Amino acid sequence: MTTLIDVWRAVDPAARLVAGDPEATTVIVRGVARTRAAAPHLPPIAAGQLLVVDATTVAVEPLPHLLIGVAEAGVEPAALLLAGMVERPVPAPDPTSLPVLASHLPAATLATAVASYLEDEAGALAALTAGLRLAGAEAALVDPTPAAPAGLVAAHLRRGVAVAADGELVALHARPAGQALAARFAALHARLLTAGPRSGGTRHTKDGLWIHEAPVRPGASVWLFDDLPLAAADRAAAEALTTTLRALLRRSAATAYQRDPADRQPPATGDPLTDTLLAVARANGRVAAAARALGVHRNTVLYRLRRARLELNVDPRRPQDALRLLRADEERRRG
Repeated sequence: MTTLIDVWRAVDPAARLVAGDPEATTVIVRGVARTRAAAPHLPPIAAGQLLVVDATTVAVEPLPHLLIGVAEAGVEPAALLLAGMVERPVPAPDPTSLPVLASHLPAATLATAVASYLEDEAGALAALTAGLRLAGAEAALVDPTPAAPAGLVAAHLRRGVAVAADGELVALHARPAGQALAARFAALHARLLTAGPRSGGTRHTKDGLWIHEAPVRPGASVWLFDDLPLAAADRAAAEALTTTLRALLRRSAATAYQRDPADRQPPATGDPLTDTLLAVARANGRVAAAARALGVHRNTVLYRLRRARLELNVDPRRPQDALRLLRADEERRRG
């Protein structure tokens, strides 16, 4: 069953909860309807549908009046989604009222996206996972530390994201305006460490935080945290992040850069394909050593080598190509 929080986080993570109890975001969503009119001129709305309301309606009818009109009309939407909102609407006074989200996206865009997600949630989550895996690998090329891919996921989800390894928090990213939550999580995580091994999963803590843990390897985990319930998209993103972090945390940075001169000279041109070609050239054509220097899986290196052969007719495993690449990089550094 798809909940409101699942739809919200998949369709527009930047949307804001402007009315209603946060606990009510776990209500089941069974469809979507759209309107530009206020009560009593609402369209037919089935129980459990998410009602997308154009911002022009709220401009004419204040939000508390709109909620009263919906109640008096006898319809039972799962929630309201205010579309095209530039300014934050005046909140409804009752904290237990119908959940109301506000988004800057147009009503047509939101209604289409919600319908698409409800029709194929599994496909949408798979696409999200694939996109975040690729983006996380690219972020790790620029900065081969857990902070880089973790920060990317935090920015995309607008959730707090932390990475713990061997008893320490090696990355901690707060969502916008969420520094206090990050401090609460850091204190909570210290207590969790003393509680012994964990099996992962989602929980609601006594101090009001929702947290989700995805194990990376023994002694290392990805954590998502917020004061709102976590969603299917959050769990999918956490699993995608673990893929990148398994490569980065497989060994410490000190060990990774001790074994090979190529590892001690990580390329940093800013272009992932160029960095990969240079890493392979410096590693004398050895893919595994280049992958260690870049902090990516060897299959990522092999994929980029195939791209280079097809698009540029360059293969750094050929001595003449490797020499040409290294000379060009040396000239670039001098210039």
